[in-house]
Order: sequence, then structure tokens, then C-alpha cells
Amino acid sequence: MEQSNLEYWEQLAGIHGFGNDRYYDVTSLVEGGSLMGREERDALARATRGAGVGGLDVMHLQCHIGCDAITMAREGARVTGVDFSPTALSRLDSLAHDCGVDVRTVKADARRLPHHLDDSFDLVYASIGVTCWIDDIGAWMEGVARVLREGGALVVVDFHPLLQMIDSVDPLVIDFPYNFDEGHEYIGVGSYANREADVSWTTKQYAHGLAELVVSALDAGLRIRHLEEHTPMGFDPRGMGELSDESEGRFRLRIGRGSPAVESVTPGEPLPVLFTLIADKPPSGNRQIRT
Repeated sequence: MEQSNLEYWEQLAGIHGFGNDRYYDVTSLVEGGSLMGREERDALARATRGAGVGGLDVMHLQCHIGCDAITMAREGARVTGVDFSPTALSRLDSLAHDCGVDVRTVKADARRLPHHLDDSFDLVYASIGVTCWIDDIGAWMEGVARVLREGGALVVVDFHPLLQMIDSVDPLVIDFPYNFDEGHEYIGVGSYANREADVSWTTKQYAHGLAELVVSALDAGLRIRHLEEHTPMGFDPRGMGELSDESEGRFRLRIGRGSPAVESVTPGEPLPVLFTLIADKPPSGNRQIRT
């Protein structure tokens, strides 16, 4: 665990949902709303074959302050929020109380999930900005496979590696690799949810291409059921204008220009901004062996 990353998330857990926050609308959450995006909802529906999470034991891995954990608890799941930040888990406890739901919390490193959680969950859910904090994605996948029951599913909805590479569109700045290369250190101020927040930080983040994620899941004994790349998303993750806000309220990443038209130039084709990965833990007699 990078101590600087823990300090970063400890700070953010103390400010998210307060003040000028463009992402964590906890007032709406307490009033019965949900902050879960379309892609996450579609992924959960696909993972549960349309049955929903009601009645399932669900782990929300790297849950931060647990807004989606609360949504799934409202829908009838028995939810455990797992995070390495004590402040985040304390906020989740408070928010769950305010929302009138029960969410269990466990403080743990996502790469080293405690063994008392083994074979305990029907579904492990991780969403938006999770894999870039993990240096050893193989250990992460192995932990997920261990805590899932046979027949259980992993649902990951996260930023696409291509989006992660881009720091700025105009001018075009690409400051992050597509594939793993030991990590990159960043220094900054503010938060992705509140650019004006009075916090300063140093973090270390890690690239993982889609092939690495898929192979790591297979090596952990999981079976890939679904992999999808999304060109639109419902928000601009950093609020810095890399994504264009288009007519239907969806954001797309367009670089350069498209084909010339008669009197104008068409916009560049959108690049993928999110991906969905769904993987199952098959019965022990049907595990995949990658050769």
C-alpha cells in the first residue's frame, strides 16, 4: 500500500459530499436518490441476468464513501463496503444510517482481502477509478476470486485505459501509459469532485491495459462473461473539459477531426472512455486453465 495514496483518500473522504461538490450529491442520496450511473446499472442487470441484487451478498470493493453500496442495500442486497481508508468507512457508516440502510464495513487492502471473507459473496462490485490505484492487479483478481462463492460474479466498470492516458485534449497531452510500467507519481491540489478544495497531495497510479485485466482474471480462475467498451459516459470525470458535453447530456472524448464534409469538417470519432468487465467464478470442477 502506498502511504501517499492512503493519505490522499483519507483527505478526500473528509471533504467529498460537502461544499462545492460536483459529484457526490449526498443530499439527493439521503432523500432516496442514487448516484449510480447507467453503465453500472446495466452491468449489474447483466451480471444478475436481470434479477437484480436483491437478496444477494455483495462486496463493494474500494467503496470510498459508499454511495453505490447504499443504493444496492436499498435494493435488497446485503452489502459489505471494503476500503483501506478509515475515514471513508466512517463516512459510509454515517451515510448509511442517514439513509436508513444497513451496510457492513471492512477496512482492508484491496490486494490482500482478509481470509475470513473467503467464499462469502455472490457479487463483487468495483466502479469508476479503481484499477489505477492497484500495483498488483493479479493479487487483486485473486482476492476477488477467493471471496466469491462458486457461481458468483465480478462486476468492474472503470475508466478506459485510453482515457487514463490523456491529461489534456487542447493541447493534447498524453502523460500516462496504456500498459503497466511500475507506476507514475503525481502532485496536485483539489479533488476531482471539487477543484477548489483546500487539499494538496502526492499519489502514485498504475496503468492496466484491457488485455492485462482479462488475463489477470483468467489466471485467478475467473471466467470472462462480458467485456464492453463505452464511448459515452454520464459525466466529465475531472471537470477539466477533456470530454465534450453533447446534446443528450452524455460526454464523449473526441480528438482531432473527422472526415471533411461539403462545407465543414465533422468532429473526430469518439474514443472509448469506460469499460465494463463481468467475470464469473465457475464451479471448482469447471475452472478455466489458460495455456
